[in-house]
Amino acid sequence: MIEVSPADDATASDDDPCSEMFSNLFVAVDSISYNGYEIVRLHKTVRDKEQGRDILMTYATLKSGGRTIATFGGVYDSLGDNTTGFGLASLLGNEAKQLVISETVRRGGRHWIVNVSSDGATLFDSNDWDGGNEEVCIHDFDGDGVEEISMAITRFWGFWHMSMAESPLPSLLFKYEPNRRTYMPDKSAFVRGLAHIDEDVQKIDPNENPRDGLNGPYLATRLDILLRYVYAGRESDAWSFFDRAYNLTDKRDVKREIKRILGTEPVYRYVYGLQPLKRHAS
Repeated sequence: MIEVSPADDATASDDDPCSEMFSNLFVAVDSISYNGYEIVRLHKTVRDKEQGRDILMTYATLKSGGRTIATFGGVYDSLGDNTTGFGLASLLGNEAKQLVISETVRRGGRHWIVNVSSDGATLFDSNDWDGGNEEVCIHDFDGDGVEEISMAITRFWGFWHMSMAESPLPSLLFKYEPNRRTYMPDKSAFVRGLAHIDEDVQKIDPNENPRDGLNGPYLATRLDILLRYVYAGRESDAWSFFDRAYNLTDKRDVKREIKRILGTEPVYRYVYGLQPLKRHAS
């Protein structure tokens, strides 16, 4: 175990707004202590019913006064090669530190921010928003002295015939809301994402047709623009654009599947004031 002093801090580069990631803050030890709290990385074996074998995985527990008050885990794949990392950073504009935790697998992960400066409350859990991959970006995007965090919306990864590399990954920015003591999506960031959308729409070739029925790049370009409109709160503009720009025979099926995914996507529901769907405990 190592003791972390409140004077220790991480720095970020202003040249690259996403030069600082959660993983930059992680420490290469299995336990750290701060302000009476201790975070410990542990190992356990879980049974993979599909493969019929045991998988060794890592997870973390948070302790206070020798008592476990929270457990962070549950993310693993069939190979059992998950990674659990944690560290401390001053995110909220003062010298006090918060605990950041990630549990990741290839192309996936769950991320937390925990208030270890007072009551041990969880200020952010990426699972609430069903997004993110292996990393979370940290940066004071609006210059108010409080760090925002950014991650990707991954619901459309590999959608339809798209490859993982082609798939649109809308960027999701979270701001800390002190009255609610939690990080929430910043709707204004989605609106700023429309800055060059008119130019991008103009670049669409109305006569373009995919080669040999492989519509990955064709769909990816149009889906990216549609999602930018949707998350900025301009859903009618989104579908008006898509109806004009997407002219393949599977249009009806593609639209139906996009709408189905959006209907269960937490950020979409938040943007449009819909009630969150009930989630199973994890």
